[in-house]
Amino acid sequence: DGPATLGGGGAAPDFPRALLPACAAAVAFSLVLTALDGLVLAAAERRPVHRSVYELLPLALGPQLVHALAGLMTAVLWRSPYGPLSALLVLLPMYLSCWVFARYHREQAAHRATIRALVHAVDIKDTYTRGHSERVGRASVLIARELGMDDRRVEGLRFAGILHDIGKLGVPTRVLRKDGPLTPEERRIMELHPEYGHEIVRGIGFLDEARDAILHHHERLDGSGYPYGLSGSRIPEFARVVAVADAFDAMTSTRSYRRARPVPAALAELKRCAGSQFDPRMVGALDRALRRHGWSEADSAVTADEPGAPYVAREPQGPREPQGPHGPREPYGAEAGARRDAPPVPRARSAAPLSGPSRD
Repeated sequence: DGPATLGGGGAAPDFPRALLPACAAAVAFSLVLTALDGLVLAAAERRPVHRSVYELLPLALGPQLVHALAGLMTAVLWRSPYGPLSALLVLLPMYLSCWVFARYHREQAAHRATIRALVHAVDIKDTYTRGHSERVGRASVLIARELGMDDRRVEGLRFAGILHDIGKLGVPTRVLRKDGPLTPEERRIMELHPEYGHEIVRGIGFLDEARDAILHHHERLDGSGYPYGLSGSRIPEFARVVAVADAFDAMTSTRSYRRARPVPAALAELKRCAGSQFDPRMVGALDRALRRHGWSEADSAVTADEPGAPYVAREPQGPREPQGPHGPREPYGAEAGARRDAPPVPRARSAAPLSGPSRD
């Protein structure tokens, strides 16, 4: 039959025969090029060559095979009856789509780098809850997928969970790391962290709905939360998801002063508070997701924290007087798991006994 060629006869018969040799050549080229890149990387970073090659190969093989196929198509179309114009019309959209795809991935990488930098800043300032943000992000994703949200909203909820406590950057370190009960003034300062967080991420366009979750994740379904005292469906959906994920991780995380609660016990507490503190729909979604996927010990890593009492849910409160320009603000944190017993503290308005401040 003779060797596969791209000249002579029609283009169509040559293309299938040339495809296999071209792919083999592309694979060989990719292996050689990756090996050379691995040698350079290993020498630059003083690491084993095989490890560098192993890490680079999955990243290089796919794109280089695609480029080889594009080159083969160019050669075939160039020799077709329609000439170079056909190659341009077929391959230009392909390269444009590759360019858009690459740009999208660069933007996603930049988004992830931004999130990592913000979370790292919080972890440095508030060592008590290190790792908590990532786990809340994972639990939020479980809930979102169980609710059937699309990929864009799932990613947004992951960002919301990870950044829900970013406002702690605006809280004085002496308050975050205080060893002992917070004073009324310190408690009011701590309760400002959702608003601080909303301001910090205001200019980050890709966060979108995540901003609402950062601002409202301490709202309660019965209207006794903060910072605005929203109730029911007035609380954004993302905030209702993050509130459940936040409380679940707080209860199931091992702290320096206590062991983690078992997952069934944490779910039972969430169900007990559903309807008053948490959205029953979100609690049910988390329950179903955990039955399907589980929650490993690695998910609930050890978290350093100061001593506190177990998770306690407050009873709904009566009418309250407005405080400040943003409406009523409740004592910080029955929705988080770590609690410290504290006596009732007089406030400028009527309030139920406090369960103590939270660091989550």
